[in-house]
Amino acid sequence: MKMIQKKLALVFIVFTLVLSLTACTQGVVKIPTNTGASQPQNIDDILQPYLGKYDLPSISAVVITNSQIIAQGAVGERKSGDATPVTINDQYLLGSCTKAMTATIIAMLVQEGKLNWTGTMGDIFPAMKAEMLPKYRDVTILELLSHHAGLPGNGTIIGYCPTGTTIEYWQGLNEPIMQQRYEYTKDYLCQPDSVAVEALPAPETTFLYSNVGYVIAAAAAEHVTGKSWEDLMTAMLFKPLGMTTAGFVPMASGVEVNEPWQSEYINGQILSLPPDSISLVPVLFPAGFVHLSVPDWAKFITMQLEGENGGSTLLGADNFKILHTAPFNDGYALGWFVQPYYLWTGGKILSHGGDTTTDHADVWMVVSAKSNFAVLVTTNINDPANKAEMNLENLINILRSKFVPPQ
Repeated sequence: MKMIQKKLALVFIVFTLVLSLTACTQGVVKIPTNTGASQPQNIDDILQPYLGKYDLPSISAVVITNSQIIAQGAVGERKSGDATPVTINDQYLLGSCTKAMTATIIAMLVQEGKLNWTGTMGDIFPAMKAEMLPKYRDVTILELLSHHAGLPGNGTIIGYCPTGTTIEYWQGLNEPIMQQRYEYTKDYLCQPDSVAVEALPAPETTFLYSNVGYVIAAAAAEHVTGKSWEDLMTAMLFKPLGMTTAGFVPMASGVEVNEPWQSEYINGQILSLPPDSISLVPVLFPAGFVHLSVPDWAKFITMQLEGENGGSTLLGADNFKILHTAPFNDGYALGWFVQPYYLWTGGKILSHGGDTTTDHADVWMVVSAKSNFAVLVTTNINDPANKAEMNLENLINILRSKFVPPQ
């Protein structure tokens, strides 16, 4: 999983067209459904040209306004070269869009008094405090989730390898997942000082996108609850929001084509990979390995859209505002890139991309008292040049322009 730092400033110049957004409804959190007379508009005809033009095996997309899915579509094949079509209920990997979910369950634990935004690593993990590097003892939950903890931006330990097999605890060969994440946390926070560690920014001072920080935040949640991140996600988000397709990779079973296969560009051609050939690192799941259908993802996004206005029964408005505000005023909140307020939106823009080498997802939404709008797009391919990522941004522009009425 690599960092998704988009060129947002350029992208959102286009967004400053004079447009207005539909008003958002108030009340308790609404799971986006369409049980009334109006059904979502099918947008397969908009999505279809992207398959051939940009070499994508499949695309699934949803548009939300007024807490409802007003448009949706799914086109392409689950497996490149196979005749099995994707459906709107097929599951896609969210990559780093998972981070907003991890941050949300942390916020719920803060609300319950089990964690604190300013709780430090030394206080949360007292048994390892004496061994921690001094600069990491006072790192807070808020700094972890906003990528300001001074941790490395990649998935490797800087300066040394843990005892025994280099990444044994990553692979889940011997220990339960909670113990793996605890050991992972200890290896990063308690690693010996080195030139490489000293070269990292001091906590709080600098944005450095880090999957490591999200794994450690998840380990903190596990440590104070005695439950795994997977169990917390299921009990606190998936079940209450009715996200029945949500889970943790892999999606398909065996070598069956019962869900979209993950794909790569190999020598300019699409290669779909058998599900049992994908190498998984469960310890890293909190940073980017939730899978679900796009309509189920819309249920979580609707919770985020309505939360600041008191529209969620799961989390209070004050904690939603913390989730959606960049604590260090540099454009990254807690699981969200934040854009400034634009007159035509009436609110702030939140977005994120998520990708592995084999998948990509993008979400773009506006959070305000007057606006309730989001676009979600996924595909089951990516490449080092971010071809799929940039194409999805372009598609988001098209869908936003089509479904936001003129002012």
